[in-house]
This record gives sequence, structure tokens and C-alpha cells, in this order.
Amino acid sequence: MERKKCQIVLVGHLPEKLILSIDKETFNKIIFITEKETLSGTIEAKKALDFLIKYYKKRMVKVESTNFSFQEQTKSIAELVYIIIQQKLLGFRDITVNVSGGLRFMDIWFYLGCSITNTKIIHGDFIYKGREEVGINNNVELVKIPLDKLTLHQFKFLELFFENYGDINDFVKLGSEFDNTPILTDTKEFNSINDLKKAFEGKIRKKISRGAVNGYINKLKENSILLIAPNQENKQKTKIGISYLGIAYFLNELYNRHKSKFK
Repeated sequence: MERKKCQIVLVGHLPEKLILSIDKETFNKIIFITEKETLSGTIEAKKALDFLIKYYKKRMVKVESTNFSFQEQTKSIAELVYIIIQQKLLGFRDITVNVSGGLRFMDIWFYLGCSITNTKIIHGDFIYKGREEVGINNNVELVKIPLDKLTLHQFKFLELFFENYGDINDFVKLGSEFDNTPILTDTKEFNSINDLKKAFEGKIRKKISRGAVNGYINKLKENSILLIAPNQENKQKTKIGISYLGIAYFLNELYNRHKSKFK
């Protein structure tokens, strides 16, 4: 059986340059990503997107496009992880993220998203005439950072930040964008460490020390997975929530725990 291949492409200003890189890969589907907010170069990127969509539709390629929020730091990491898992649920077993276009900070967020999901990420090794890309040698696969995976207890701890769900399909909706998914609307916050401690004890059905809870919090905060801030209503209490990076880690781990169902 043929392994369905999807290429996720970050759109920059130069569509011809991107085509050189895109066409070095084999694929059944392309998803183009542009920025949701107006940033430096957004107008040029949208013109490039229109050109690319028309170009590949003429070639009878299945094309989709969406936009990410790059102004909110790390949100685009969660958006990328969401769309990668979405494609896996649709049956795409080979997924490649192409960062030959886009701004550098966008490339960084995509690189982290690919490191979390262990997704192939490429950048074109272009041939230049002066400052213009006139050809390509190949696509270079970037070496990803071997990031730590969530432990079972860390995963169970993060489950506290979400309402009831059955499996990955309750969060990752086919045909739905990240902003419209329950992964955001059903996210919970805790107003104190004690509230979080009680919820965790109820989940694992045994008593746990405040020190142990603080250990989970500190480790996850160290990895930017949790957001810790003073409670605006009571400065002596602490508000604890999950970050976009935490959502990315959680979604990836949730999929991995259920992926045998989708093979």
C-alpha cells in the first residue's frame, strides 16, 4: 500500500524559490501556511500564496492553506503540532515540513514543533546567481533536538487542565482549525497549588504531598509547559495554567498513546 505523503510549507515572499524546494519531494498533498496577523512582508506572502495555490491546482495537486498566529509566542508551535496530528488521523504516514520560506522566527517555532513530534523538517540548498535563487541542489533535512518526552505521571498531571475527553479525536477535529478546537475552549486553570493538589489526588486516588506537586509544577514550568502567574483577585494565591507549548506536548503524547488505532 502506498504511504500517503503530505508536505506542510511555510510561505515566504518568493514562490518560484519555494517551488524549487517543494518539487524536490514527492507528495500527495500540500498545505501552505501563512501568518494570520499583518506582519512585515504579509502582503508579499499572500501574493505568493495565491500564485502557489493556482500553480499546484493546475497540476491537479490537492492543495490546502491556513494561517497561524505568529504574534503570540509559541502559539504557532501548538498550531503546527495540531495540523501534523490532523494529517496523521487522515492517513498521511509521511509528513514533511518545509521551512524554505518564511521569517526566521517562524522557522524557529516550526523547528520546535517538528522536534516535539519527530517530524521531518527540510530547507532548500539553493543554487544562486548573485543573490537570486536559480536552482536547487537538494533539500537538507535539519537535525532535530531530542526533546524529553512527557512521563506517564507528567501526562496524567497535564490531563488535569482539560475537561473530560475520550481520545485524540475529541481534541483534533478533521477539517477544523486550531482556534476552533476544544483543546482551547475546554482548557482549565487552577487558582492555587492546593486546588491543583486536590484535583491530582482525586485523579490518582491517593494522597500526595505538596512537595511532590511542587516538583511536577517546577519541572513543567522549567520546560515552559505551564504558565504560573499571580492571581489578580488574590495576590497571595497563584494562577496555574497550561501554555501553548504545553498543549503541543500534550497533543503529541495523547496521539502517541492512541496511534495504534489509526494504523
